[in-house]
Amino acid sequence: MKEGNYAECVVPRLPRMKDGMIKGLLLLGGCVLTIGGLILHPILLFAAALAWFAIFSFWSRFNVVYEYVFVDGQIDFDKIMGGDARKNAKRIDLDNALIVAPERSHSLDSYRNNPSIKVFDFTSGSPEPGNPIFTVINQGEKGLERVLFEPDENMVLLMKKKAPRKVEEY
Repeated sequence: MKEGNYAECVVPRLPRMKDGMIKGLLLLGGCVLTIGGLILHPILLFAAALAWFAIFSFWSRFNVVYEYVFVDGQIDFDKIMGGDARKNAKRIDLDNALIVAPERSHSLDSYRNNPSIKVFDFTSGSPEPGNPIFTVINQGEKGLERVLFEPDENMVLLMKKKAPRKVEEY
């Protein structure tokens, strides 16, 4: 979507190995409680019912979509879980950003292996060939921050228009 100084981009996050392991442990726990309730004591069946209710309630939270909204020099990073729970994860003002560049840019070399920089990853986990990962080095409240995201061309052009010396294109 493109209008004036507004751009919006939606990126679904691919399932991670950690998510699969957590899902497996949740299912294993539910099965153990169910079998324990059938064999050992009926009170465990009540615990199993509560566990299965919790598992089905939180299962959709593993489906995450990131939404980036650029409006007049500010980028909002929202995390949408299960298609209904929205959380504003980060807000960046380009005035506080030191540089915005593709991840493979040599301009970011001095920031790559710095352990004091906090990293925020809002990428899909496997970017499309046409949409490379971008990095924003931002001066946050508690020091430098490195924010990874996958904007589309419209968003990059609007960021470049707003802060031409700070934004590098592909």
